[in-house]
Amino acid sequence: MPATLPFGRWLHKARWVDTAAWKYAQAFHEQARQVAFPAESASGRGIIRWQDWPPCFGGDIAHWEPGPRGMLCRRATLAPASRLITTVYHDAFSCSIREITSLESGKGGLTTSATLDAYALSECCGLINSDPAWIEKLLGWHELRFNAAPGAGESLESFSWHGRGYHLLNQGGAHHFAAARYLAGFYAPRFCINAPLARYSINHEAAQDILNAYDMFCEPEDQAMLEAFTHRMAAAGVPHATCPAPPPWDGEYRLLLLSRESRKAAGAASVLRQHGWFDVSALLRSHVTP
Repeated sequence: MPATLPFGRWLHKARWVDTAAWKYAQAFHEQARQVAFPAESASGRGIIRWQDWPPCFGGDIAHWEPGPRGMLCRRATLAPASRLITTVYHDAFSCSIREITSLESGKGGLTTSATLDAYALSECCGLINSDPAWIEKLLGWHELRFNAAPGAGESLESFSWHGRGYHLLNQGGAHHFAAARYLAGFYAPRFCINAPLARYSINHEAAQDILNAYDMFCEPEDQAMLEAFTHRMAAAGVPHATCPAPPPWDGEYRLLLLSRESRKAAGAASVLRQHGWFDVSALLRSHVTP
């Protein structure tokens, strides 16, 4: 299966049951080409949450391999994934409020605002004034739990593969926090927030083991289209595997894993890469490359 074959011709080579199945596979391909890296936002949606990827905590992947009567499915864990993430906890951590760049929860345009300052200006103008003492009052809002008992308050996350700052795991109070942070930029840029921190980093050796084993792509979570595309893979005898995608892609997309040890799977990977499927392997590689 030469990598230079146009995608349509590659699809046509399958023994299709009907025209509808072929059209589904084409539509599936077009959707897969639209997958993109999530845009950065004040909600942290631009953070790929590898630490929440199911294979990292024992979730299995479905392997489909050619057999005498079609494709056979077996389920197994992805062993290197269990070592992919290293987590270090800091019970007492302090950082400038301006170093917090995204929030877990918030009303209005949190997900569509590129930054927390943009969110503050568009959503929180009624909370912004010129009194520096107002910062403390805003952070004392009852939905913000900075003074709660240990284990019940706000906490922070940081990610070695995402260098934009700290992510606040709040349950509410987004408007008040964003307004306080905005004011601090003018009146108290070193104003400190104290909260527990979970610091996540990628284990380079485990990541390389995954990259050596598979080419990974993001594909739509659409059952009818997925069945049609899987039929094409079966007709070509291409071994492959699937598993849930890491957040924020989960729910809408899954990962397609193609073994680098299989000539047919490697050929399929070349076709998909050439025709614009989102290369998750390249993304993971960029996250471990200094």
